[in-house]
Amino acid sequence: MSGATVSGATVSPGAALLRSSRMFSMPAPIPGPSGNFANATKHYNASATTNFPTHLSVTTPATSRMTGDWGFKRPLPLRTTLKSTIPLIRVKQVDSIEHVTDFVSASDHTITLKKYQEMHLPISVPPEDPRASREATISPKSVFEEDGDVLAFDQDQAIELETKRWRFKGPWLAGMTDGDFNKYLEKTVRTRRSEFRAYLKEHLATTLTNKGQRSVLEKGTGETSETVTAESITDEQLMEELKRLREERTELYTHVSRFLDLAPVTTELALMGLGRMAPGQSRNVTKGSPYSYTGPPITHPSAGISYLRTRNFLENHPIYGPQLNHAPVKARVLMPRNMAVAHFFPSFGLAGFVPETPYGDTVFNNRASFASKPKPGDKHLHQFDLEQRGGSKIYLEPSYATIGPNGVIKIIATDPHKSMATLIAKEMIGEDGADVYGAHKKGIKRSEVPRSPSTRPIVRTYAEGGSATYGMGFEDLTRGT
Repeated sequence: MSGATVSGATVSPGAALLRSSRMFSMPAPIPGPSGNFANATKHYNASATTNFPTHLSVTTPATSRMTGDWGFKRPLPLRTTLKSTIPLIRVKQVDSIEHVTDFVSASDHTITLKKYQEMHLPISVPPEDPRASREATISPKSVFEEDGDVLAFDQDQAIELETKRWRFKGPWLAGMTDGDFNKYLEKTVRTRRSEFRAYLKEHLATTLTNKGQRSVLEKGTGETSETVTAESITDEQLMEELKRLREERTELYTHVSRFLDLAPVTTELALMGLGRMAPGQSRNVTKGSPYSYTGPPITHPSAGISYLRTRNFLENHPIYGPQLNHAPVKARVLMPRNMAVAHFFPSFGLAGFVPETPYGDTVFNNRASFASKPKPGDKHLHQFDLEQRGGSKIYLEPSYATIGPNGVIKIIATDPHKSMATLIAKEMIGEDGADVYGAHKKGIKRSEVPRSPSTRPIVRTYAEGGSATYGMGFEDLTRGT
């Protein structure tokens, strides 16, 4: 454009199309995560990483980076961009009021994404009950399953899939503040009072029709029942139905939820209204939605983090062949367990995340170790190691991951019970002098094989290259034969 400033009105249609395309323009930033009112009075770090990225990450080749060329109308300062090890930036404003490009580093979210993808961990549907994390660990369900990953559906399918789907037109009432709830009532709910009455008439007409058909079938006279329509429902019948629904709170909420397309309530709340039911009535209580406790997500449940549907694949070792178990991931002990301050479970840093440990008797929350002294191997879980550079490390096995309604990635990690998988992972990086291949080549004896107390004793040795030592058979050394 010969260096002159050209306004958008004088640009040709072809140039305007190119300037608005994804090739020549960046997408608008998405809204940031909402604030946590519980942390309003706590210390807040302005440089803390947000729950999810809001701007596009931009990179450039090394040759262009040396000249400050990042694809914008002006070069970026070399003093700032060359100091960064990873060339990743996020642009807040291409043209600020000072006529400069406002940018910051974007390596936090981008590197965290790469770390997560290296674990090959798919995104799973959250468990219906947060306390049932063990069941979700054993058999996680992918968010890409066809029965739950539904975007286009009619009214009948919406009712059929209300406990599986993740998209709802209405908000999640449990996550709304009092002010937002009152605004929602004034602007959305109360203006649809006539529509809700028409909905109740349709439902009442269907109920009366089905009741008449059952009555004819019970009599066995061969007569046909009359079909009741919504137009034939009188105001007196509708008023009697409204009075009945005011007493049947669970049924009333079901109608309101389906009419406004709200996320279903938990099973416990549905069972609370059974004591108010009239005698002789029955009601089917379906399984709750996985988003009842936490609320439906703001985007697709995968959030584009991972498109894997399952983790059922084999990792191939260059010497030992296909492995039965996935390689564990090394994590850092951020905060050991401290009974004095009621910190009963240790906190870890795993690939840029702070995972949660499942409930149950594990190495992290061993019931027997609460009242006894920690074992020598678990000392780093009870106190800081000030002598080790970078802090204490531990190997964890990520089980499944979910994404909450606020965009936070929740990872459940367990301790790798397969000691041979941990030894192989240490051998790959030369840690602690682990030499599985050398020990196995000499012939592993029963006393030299690390195993859990529940395994059966190994009564014979194995030679390298045998059918029982290659690939998945090699893992059997820790489990007995």
